[in-house]
Amino acid sequence: MLLGGLSATTIGQTAPSLGAAQTFSVLGSSTVTNTGPTKVSCNVGVSPGSAVTGFLPGVIQNGQIYSGVGSLAGPAMARATEVYNNLKAQTAAATTDLTGKVLGETAGAITLNPGIYTFSSSAQLNATLILNDGNDPNAVFIFQIGSTLTTASYSKVVMSSGGKGTNVFWQIGSSATIGTYTNFKGNIIALASITMTTGCTTTGKLFALNGAVTMDTNEVQIGLTSCTGIADADGDGVPDNVDAYPTDATKAYNSYSSAGAGSTVSFEDLWPSQGDFDMNDMVMVYKYTIVTNDSNIVVQVIGNFTLAATGGSGNSGFAVQFPIPPGMVQQLTGGTLEAGQDKAVIVLFSNMRNEVPYWNTQHTSPASLAKTYTISFNLVNGPLLSAFGTNYNPFIFNYVAQSRREVHLPGKAPTNLADPTVFGTKDDNTNTTFGRYYVTKTGLPYALDMPLANYKYVLESKDITNAYLHFAEWAISGGTLFTDWYSNPAADYRNAALIY
Repeated sequence: MLLGGLSATTIGQTAPSLGAAQTFSVLGSSTVTNTGPTKVSCNVGVSPGSAVTGFLPGVIQNGQIYSGVGSLAGPAMARATEVYNNLKAQTAAATTDLTGKVLGETAGAITLNPGIYTFSSSAQLNATLILNDGNDPNAVFIFQIGSTLTTASYSKVVMSSGGKGTNVFWQIGSSATIGTYTNFKGNIIALASITMTTGCTTTGKLFALNGAVTMDTNEVQIGLTSCTGIADADGDGVPDNVDAYPTDATKAYNSYSSAGAGSTVSFEDLWPSQGDFDMNDMVMVYKYTIVTNDSNIVVQVIGNFTLAATGGSGNSGFAVQFPIPPGMVQQLTGGTLEAGQDKAVIVLFSNMRNEVPYWNTQHTSPASLAKTYTISFNLVNGPLLSAFGTNYNPFIFNYVAQSRREVHLPGKAPTNLADPTVFGTKDDNTNTTFGRYYVTKTGLPYALDMPLANYKYVLESKDITNAYLHFAEWAISGGTLFTDWYSNPAADYRNAALIY
C-alpha cells in the first residue's frame, strides 16, 4: 500500500524532485545511529524521532543535524515519503521484472541500461552491477523492490560514465542491508530501516521512512550540490555554478598553465655550441588548459601555441613531452604523437622554416604574421592533476646527419630519440649522471621559459647577456637573483637598442 501523497504513472521513468529532502543525505524516522569515524556530507535528520548519536566520532561535512517534526527534518521526511510513493507507482515501457535474479553474479559483472527494474520480493547484489548511463546525465534507473535489499561484502554498483548515480533510485518495501565494504551508488529509500555495515560507502541518499538508519565507519558522500540545492545538470556531484562543463559528467574543472594570456619559451638552436646566444632561434608563446573530472583526474589537455619568431637558419622542429605513457593519449588533434618514446611526445611541426616565411628578429627585414596552433587530446585512465601538473617539457629538435639534437629547458631531460653522444661536448655542460641538463660550462641555459605572453626577445645575433643586463647573474644564481630580469624596463636592467 502506498503511504499517501504524490503518485505517478509515466510512459518513461522519471527522477522525482526531492524538494525539502534535497539537502539531506541521511534521514531516519526513529533514530540515526553511528559507530566509528563515518563521514557524511550534507544534513542528517530524524523525524518524528529525535535521537541522532555517534557524531562524534562521525563527521558531518557541509551540513548539520536536525531532529524532530518541528525541525527541517519534518518536511524533509514528508517529502521523502512522497518520493517513495512516486517511485513505487512508476511504470514505463522499459520496465523489466528481475524477480528471482541476482544483481551481479560472483563470476562477473552484469550491465543494465536505464529503465525500471522490479523485484516482487527481495533483491540481492553479489558482485558488480554496472549501470550503463551512456554519459547521459539525465539517465534514470529505478529499482522497485518488494521487500529487502542485501549486498554481499565487497560488491559494487558502478556508473559506466564514472558518475555518482544521482538519478539512481532504490525503492525498498522493507529494509536495506549494505554489506561490508560495498561500494554503492544511488539513493536508497526504504519503508523500514537501512543498515550500513562496516566500511561500506555510497554516493546516494539514505532515507528510512519508518525505522532507523544505522552506520558503522562509512562514507556517505553525495556531493556539495545536495547540500546547497544548486542544480547539477550532469549529475557528477559538482554544482553547475562551479562546473566548467555542467552538461558533461566526464568533465568538471579547468586548470591553466598560466594566469594571463600565456607564457613564452625561447631557444638557442646551435646547441651544443653557445653560438651567437641571442636565444631567439625559436620563440613560442603557449598556454595549456588541463581538464579534470569531479575527482581531479585529468581527462583532457588543450594546448594553444603562437610561433612568434624563428631567428635561425636551422630547420628546427617543435614538440612537447607530457608525463604520461603514449598509450594514454586518445583522440589527438593538431599534432602528431611521436613513435619510439616512453613518454607521450607531441610534435607540432618538424621544420620551422616551412611555418613562417620571415624570421621576425630583424627590424631591417620583413615580418611574418605570428602562426597559431592548437593541440587537443583526451586521456584514458589519466593521473590526478597533482601528478600531471600544468607545465611540461617543450623542446626544439634538428638533425645533423642521423644525430638528433634536442634543446630543452635547463634541468629537463631529453627524450628517448636524442643523441646522447653530443652531451658534454663543445660548450655544453650536460651530465646525465648528475641530472644536469642543457646548461653551458658557465652555467647559462640554452632555453628560457618566461611567465608572460609578450616577452621582448633579443635582436638577431645580439647576445642576450648584453641585452638583458642581469640575465647572467639570474642564471648563474639558479634563478634566485634578479628574478625580474626579463620584465623590469629600467635602464640598468636592459639595453633597449638590442631588443626586437
